[in-house]
Amino acid sequence: MVVVSRFGGLVMWKPWEWAARSNARALENARLATTLCSRRRLERAEVELFLINLHDRSQAASTAVQSATGS
Repeated sequence: MVVVSRFGGLVMWKPWEWAARSNARALENARLATTLCSRRRLERAEVELFLINLHDRSQAASTAVQSATGS
């Protein structure tokens, strides 16, 4: 079977190579997805730590104001 490539040339289609190419693409996609998910988990953890620290600083400032004003 002869297939015309999108570049205008003729390409021989080798069905026995399809499985290997398909598997290679699947592995590449899985690696990319794993990397993206890991980055998102790290970003979420960083945001959570930032919000905890922000809350702690806010409470510390509030306590300091109450101590200073005697309220």
